[in-house]
Amino acid sequence: VWVHGFVEMGNATSNPSEFNPFGGYRSAGAGLRAFLPMFGLLGIDYGYGFDRAIVGGSDISRGQFHFVIGQQF
Repeated sequence: VWVHGFVEMGNATSNPSEFNPFGGYRSAGAGLRAFLPMFGLLGIDYGYGFDRAIVGGSDISRGQFHFVIGQQF
């Protein structure tokens, strides 16, 4: 079992000329991971977005929980 923290920034563009390394969406959070031999890697994270993001008409800039089942590559 271990605890981790993260900070990240990212964005997507359809045209490489629109790329701006300082124009990404920022977030930070913390989580807990546990390796169980019967199930593999299980985890839960909580992330909070600092910038306002509208996706599909919904404001997703508040905090969100994420569940992880299995190894991520």
